[in-house]
Amino acid sequence: VETSVKALTISFNVNCALTAEEGLDKAVAELPDVIVLGYLAPRGCSSQLANRLAEDRTTAFIPILVVDVRPEEYPRKGWRWSDGFSHNVKGYVWRPLSATELKKTVLGVLQRAKASTMNLTEVAEQTEEMLKRIDQLKKLLMSETES
Repeated sequence: VETSVKALTISFNVNCALTAEEGLDKAVAELPDVIVLGYLAPRGCSSQLANRLAEDRTTAFIPILVVDVRPEEYPRKGWRWSDGFSHNVKGYVWRPLSATELKKTVLGVLQRAKASTMNLTEVAEQTEEMLKRIDQLKKLLMSETES
């Protein structure tokens, strides 16, 4: 987390919260351009926060980037895809994630949020990125089951 915060601080004004309540309070008070939401214990806490952000009229427009747990932790801790995309989740990535990759993803979320509608090229690019991440996840899961 610290490495990612340092990398993002170079290009963005970054504020961190350690709990869902603190995150909600900061989002309402500061109205950020994007929210990067990581795993909060217990399972479902992050999803509940995203739901509360989506339901609050002051924060419903803020795009959310979910940085989910490592693939091997997913069955115990991870988001359910349907939960994430029923909220204002505009990006979804798994750890491990380099600081450079996180910065690139945040920029992509911001660009998509600023565009009033996505054209077919943007949809194709976003789909291609998601398919690459899914392939990475498949490979990791396959290697875990083979061991």
